[in-house]
Amino acid sequence: LPFDLIVLDLMLPYFTNGVAVSQAGLELLRQLRSEDGKNRTTAVIGISSFPEEVSAFREKFDELGVLITTFDDGGSWNRSLLRVLEDVSSRTDARIDLDFLIVCALEEEREGFKFANLEKVSEVIIGGLNIHYVRMLGEREHFGAIMRLGQMGLVASTFETAWALNVFRIKILCMSGICAGFTDEANLGQLIVASPAWEYQAGKWSKNGFEIAPTQVPLKAQTRTTIDHVLAREEFANYLEANIDPNCLRPALRSKAVLAPFATGSAVIADAKKLAHIEKQHRKVAALDMETFGMYFAAHEATSNLQHYFSIKCVVDLADSAKADDLHRYGCCVSARATEQLLRELLKEL
Repeated sequence: LPFDLIVLDLMLPYFTNGVAVSQAGLELLRQLRSEDGKNRTTAVIGISSFPEEVSAFREKFDELGVLITTFDDGGSWNRSLLRVLEDVSSRTDARIDLDFLIVCALEEEREGFKFANLEKVSEVIIGGLNIHYVRMLGEREHFGAIMRLGQMGLVASTFETAWALNVFRIKILCMSGICAGFTDEANLGQLIVASPAWEYQAGKWSKNGFEIAPTQVPLKAQTRTTIDHVLAREEFANYLEANIDPNCLRPALRSKAVLAPFATGSAVIADAKKLAHIEKQHRKVAALDMETFGMYFAAHEATSNLQHYFSIKCVVDLADSAKADDLHRYGCCVSARATEQLLRELLKEL
C-alpha cells in the first residue's frame, strides 16, 4: 500500500526472530524506491540508535534522497522527524481514496443496496456527508461508499456531490434510485441510464412561452460504450430481480434497460400537462427526476481524476395523476443491483 510517511529503522532482521543487521534496512529502502514501487515517492526518514551505523550508511541514504538520523536522548532525532512531518503535511492530499461513490437522494434508495452484493463496513458522517462505507467482494476487492443526500433536489445534489469530490478521491461516481418516466419513451419498472442529462428549468419565460437554455451533460464516451454493452447482456436482465424482496410489487411488463435523455428539475411533477414543455426540449426524453443533472454537472466540472460517472434509475410512475408509491421498493432494489453490476464492469477497466 502507498503511505504518506515511512519511519525506517536501519537495523532490521531478514527473517522472523533473526538477527537485526543494518544492510537489511538499506535493502528495504532500495525496494521502496524501486521504479515499480508504490512508495517510490513516499517521504522516508531513517533512524537508528547506533551512531556508527548511521555514519556508515549516510552516503547511501543521501543518494536515495532520504534523511537518516540517530536516535538519542538529546532529541535531535525528534526535531528531524518533526521537519519531515511538516513537509509531508504541507504536500499530502488528505482526501480519502474510494473506488466508487454511489449517491442516493432517499434512504429507501440506499436501502435497496441490501439486495446487492455489497458488504456494509460502517456508517459515518464526514464533512457533514451521510456515508455508508461498503466493500465489493469478488475476484478483486473494491472499497467504496454510498452517500445519502441531506435532502432531495437539484441544489442539494449539486452541492453535496461537489463537496464529496473534495472530501474523497473517487474513481467512479454514480447515482441510483427511482424516477418518473414519459409515457411514449419509458415503461413502469424500466431502468434508464441518463445520457445526456440537463435541467429542464434552465431558460427564460416570456410572452412567447418558455425558451430553454440548458447545459446538457452526456456520459463520457468510454462509460457509455461499456454501459451499453452491459445492458445488452441477457444475464444482466436476469440478475436484476434475483433474490430481491419477494413482497415487492413488480411491474406488469418487464422492459429492457436503456440509455436515454434525462431531465432534472427542482419540483415533483404529478400532472401530465406539466410535461409538455419538457417533452419539447428533446424528442426522445425518457425520464425525469430531481437530482441527476446536479450530480452530472458536478462530475463534469470536477478537476479530479474521476474516471466514470453515470446515473441509473427505475421508472416508478409516469408523472401524472396516477403517481403512487407502489413500485418504489422494487425500483430501489433493481436500480441498486443494476448499479452494482455496472460498477463491477467499469472497475475491471481501471
